Amino acid sequence: MANTSYRLRCQLYGHESDVRSVSTITEYDGIVSGSRDKTARIWRPSDKTSFEQRAVLKNHTHYIIATCYIPPNSEFPDGLIVTGGNDKKICVYSAKQGIYLFTLEGHEQTVSSLAHVPQTDQLLSGSWDFTGRIWSLSTKKCIQTLKGHSKAVWAIISMGDVTQNSNIILTGAADNIIMGWKNQVKFQTYEGHTNCVRSLTSVNANEFLSCSNDFNIKLWNVNSAQCLQTYVGHTSFVYSVAMVSSDQFASVSEDRSLRLWSVNANEPKQTIRLPTGTVWSVCSLTNNDMVVGSSDGRIFVFTKDTSRTATMEEIAAFEQEIASTSIQTKTGDLGEVKIDDLPNEDALKKPGTREGQTTMINKGNGHVEAYQWNMLDQRWMKIGDVVGSADSTAQGQASATGEKIMFEGQYYDYVFNVELDEGVPLKLPYNVTDDPWFAAQTFIHRHELSQMFLDQVAQFIITNTKGMIIDQSASDYVDPFTGDGRYVPIGTSPMDTTGPQTNNDPFTGTGRYVPNVNPNVSLSSTRKETTSNQDPFTGAGRYTPNDSNDQPTRPLSASQSTVIKTEDAELTAAFPQAHYITMRNADISKILGKLKDFNDNATGDGLRLLDNQIQQIDELVNGNTNNVEMKLNLLFQLLKWPIDKIFPILDIIRLIILNVDVCKYIFENDIKSNEFISQLFTYLQSEQSANTMFIFRTLTNLFSNDLGEKYMIKNRNSILAKILICLPLTKKNTQIALTNVILNYCIYAYRSNDERLSDYLYECYKEFVDIQFESDGAKRLILGLGTLFCTNADLVLNVQTTSDNNAKRFFTALEKSASQLNADTLECFERCRALVKNL
Repeated sequence: MANTSYRLRCQLYGHESDVRSVSTITEYDGIVSGSRDKTARIWRPSDKTSFEQRAVLKNHTHYIIATCYIPPNSEFPDGLIVTGGNDKKICVYSAKQGIYLFTLEGHEQTVSSLAHVPQTDQLLSGSWDFTGRIWSLSTKKCIQTLKGHSKAVWAIISMGDVTQNSNIILTGAADNIIMGWKNQVKFQTYEGHTNCVRSLTSVNANEFLSCSNDFNIKLWNVNSAQCLQTYVGHTSFVYSVAMVSSDQFASVSEDRSLRLWSVNANEPKQTIRLPTGTVWSVCSLTNNDMVVGSSDGRIFVFTKDTSRTATMEEIAAFEQEIASTSIQTKTGDLGEVKIDDLPNEDALKKPGTREGQTTMINKGNGHVEAYQWNMLDQRWMKIGDVVGSADSTAQGQASATGEKIMFEGQYYDYVFNVELDEGVPLKLPYNVTDDPWFAAQTFIHRHELSQMFLDQVAQFIITNTKGMIIDQSASDYVDPFTGDGRYVPIGTSPMDTTGPQTNNDPFTGTGRYVPNVNPNVSLSSTRKETTSNQDPFTGAGRYTPNDSNDQPTRPLSASQSTVIKTEDAELTAAFPQAHYITMRNADISKILGKLKDFNDNATGDGLRLLDNQIQQIDELVNGNTNNVEMKLNLLFQLLKWPIDKIFPILDIIRLIILNVDVCKYIFENDIKSNEFISQLFTYLQSEQSANTMFIFRTLTNLFSNDLGEKYMIKNRNSILAKILICLPLTKKNTQIALTNVILNYCIYAYRSNDERLSDYLYECYKEFVDIQFESDGAKRLILGLGTLFCTNADLVLNVQTTSDNNAKRFFTALEKSASQLNADTLECFERCRALVKNL
């Protein structure tokens, strides 16, 4: 059979967050991509199958949502790349060099769409401020504002060049309406969508396509405003649509799929599932290859040309990744289904009847798998494991049976699709045991939204959970699993503090485990014998994570000096800091004791180790790396325990990662190391502060050997992004762990003279001005900033010559909380300010 279907060509890695937009550089079939990581990137074909990243464009201060390529002309012979973002700005770059040229300003909200009017110098933009705008690139001014929509404008296009309806502009918006503008005056309205219009593309001079959050794609006649065809197939929001050829187009959706269509048929010709949460954007190269941007930061390229197809091994790995994903019936990945009526796997023996046909198979024991018919290969291809049931709602609300919904690797009682005033569909996970306002604040922080939405989101949660909120002000703190007092992290309990606090552990009734609040106290120091310091599982002194450091020496990869013993208490007010911080000190017997207690109480297949297997982990912690792969697999097996039970495992990981053999095994290749770190990041939850602390202690310790250091530097953008998200929600010990990672990055920048990294770290300091820092966390950031000043003279010049800069904002924020800082931190503060003057 001839190859008439698309297959994977390559996957492009580089972005650290959602790729919200992709556009074609037509001169050489290149790609420009825009992301929530605040960057745009230029990709150029590097060989027959892949691309190389040629430039990173960094002039936006918030995430990028729109991109556009403009071919060379007499005024701009190198061509232009244009980006629009959440900072309300439109940035313009040279397409050939990636050099920033100028910024267009005027929109009052996010710039959500960009387009070029062919054969002219005009740029079109759509915005959440309800308007479209027409700009002259020659004069760098807005020449017309298109006003008429009542909600955010998500799409804007020109209908052709100067000879074919170039005077017709179309805008699509969250008010469900498409408007036609001729000579900058509205002449037509296209009504038929029942939800937000997300994308538009012209088919020819007289017809265009639109896609919407109503799951549908529509074909329209420009002049009559008649809907000529409705294309049905997607099972969730359709975000982007693009022409592939004169009679074929492509679309992408929240349902994780790329679909290829014929303009003349209302069902898709091919459906390609992707191993990612959302597929945001699609464009077509001049060779008809398809490019899509996804929510995990990847760019996927698909081709029909066998000479450009990925290797069979790469395609097999891609299909395996798809097969291992979870498909949510509750969030609309495959639409609503009746799981009780599903056939068994004998149904897979019968061929499908059409490309992209899906079926679900009941494998028994509650295990359901989803398959899709691949017409090209004449086979059923597994596209995931099905989670959930049919009694859900389009909002992803949990069922009446109490089933949980998985979102980003965690289970929740509810996962809502929330559209705020801007018409942005965002996922809001929520458990009934959560405080609605805390969940709302986390949601706002995650999506970089305005604080004005806090009450609106909290009230949305309360209304849509129908009163299933647990009273968090009650004094008895009943644990939902045991009926005993629930575990309340220290410093967060709203209970009355006038009476005695027993700190009961919800699983045993005895003293709860509380992470140590004094990072400088040695585990061998004398303790008072109180019930709050008793371990709830052994009755002995509680297991208390400790921040102090002692380590053996090793060669430094950057400076060829050695790491010295650096106790937390020995952090002095000296600039620059030249030796990495590590976090090694621990009472191993107590950690292993906790691990054994949890293991004894573990239930479920594969969740409990035998005594001899526990002994293997004991040996690993104590430095015996014989059969290291087997021992690590045993340890990682325990990460399947409930999330509130894995902190001793994570504590062990941060210790053993200091071992060269362990680090070599985990970080010997990118696939293994990425899987390891990705799994750790799934345990970052605000209510599990101990887990967060140990994860970032692990990252701190990775700097202690060459492979770990190499990983940390290669993935610095994504790791620092995680820190910036987590830091505002942490206290004391966890804050210390996060700021230690930042300090180590600053030290690396100094030792390797990496001015690019120092610039990036310095930019991070503008995010620290609204955070309430504990004294020890502030001290590490001050030491890091002083180290950056010793690395990069341009940073010092910036502080000395500008009245408004990141360092001064940070210093001002520290001055406001100076009464809460200890003497050592204040000394560091004063020396750092003096350093700027002296350099």
